[in-house]
Amino acid sequence: MTGYKLRAWILSSIILLSLLLMPWQTASAATTPPPKDFSLQVTPSPLVTTVKPGIPTVLDLKVRNAGSGSEELKIEPRGFELDKNTGKIKIDDTSVTPVARWVTFSAPSFAVKSGEWYTEKVTILVPKEAGFSYSFVLILSRKNNAQPVSGGRLIKGSLAVFTLVNVDKPGATRQLKIPSFTSSKRLYEYLPTTLRVEVKNTGNSIVQPYGNIYLQRTRDSATPISTLRVNEANAYILPGTTRSLDVEWQEGFPVYTPSTAAGGATHRSLSWDWNHAADFRIGKYTAKLVAVYNDGTRDIPIEQEVSFWVIPWKAILLLIVAVVGLILLSRWRSKRRTDKAVRKALQAQKDATTMEKDS
Repeated sequence: MTGYKLRAWILSSIILLSLLLMPWQTASAATTPPPKDFSLQVTPSPLVTTVKPGIPTVLDLKVRNAGSGSEELKIEPRGFELDKNTGKIKIDDTSVTPVARWVTFSAPSFAVKSGEWYTEKVTILVPKEAGFSYSFVLILSRKNNAQPVSGGRLIKGSLAVFTLVNVDKPGATRQLKIPSFTSSKRLYEYLPTTLRVEVKNTGNSIVQPYGNIYLQRTRDSATPISTLRVNEANAYILPGTTRSLDVEWQEGFPVYTPSTAAGGATHRSLSWDWNHAADFRIGKYTAKLVAVYNDGTRDIPIEQEVSFWVIPWKAILLLIVAVVGLILLSRWRSKRRTDKAVRKALQAQKDATTMEKDS
């Protein structure tokens, strides 16, 4: 074999070997497992905006990879359902929401290294014939989710960002009603008391209520005993839905506090913190609700009130038993002293009579 043919044979062999190795290397890189931990942080969350029909609105969604390794991510719009009876949310992660055709992303797929932030620009462009409000979720998940192993279970790394959109157009209305404002009981032995505010959105736009509950001795009290914030979680009320907002009044002495046993069971126990002895509660109290929402032009207040009693009946019963016991003990001692004095007087009289007979 001549030198030229030898060199040609060697070069051909190298090329052939490279071609044989290339698919194996590609497959090996594609099957590199993702980091075991999946941890993302996003801001803002939820993503809330008001848009005008026919005008694009661009929102910045910042994503931080708080996991231990780099992540290849994708972002997709999905729908969700809200159970009007239980308030539970069910995300539909198998089909695309109809709103998806109005939502575009600066990068539907992107990579972010561990500890770094990435800004995804979300553009929303609703048509002129659109409705008044829309709600959906943006699902952030791994671009290549792991496949389930034999006999195992697929665990998908994903994060849902709720997105609420109001459409600023003629006919948009924001209106809330309070169907009920109640206390969980009419009579409490000790605090806490749970106050429930039922909020119904009767308009066609998404609304966020806020306000306070003032705890007072009477409905006309000038100064409240306590002030509690309503909707501290900053929840939004979707059109046509009713949401329950629970608020607890815990400023009492003594007060029931929850605790968890070693087995996981939860129970309440009475806590006696003598630093709060001045917060002893007894008698009738009135809770006055002042809820507020914005109708698009001004703040609209809604006022309601409910009354309840706090009667530490066990302590009162124990006190009555103690008082009655002291009274009975005092009478018994008084009767004993009287009987002793009577016996002493009778004995003296008897002794005097005996002495007269002897003389």
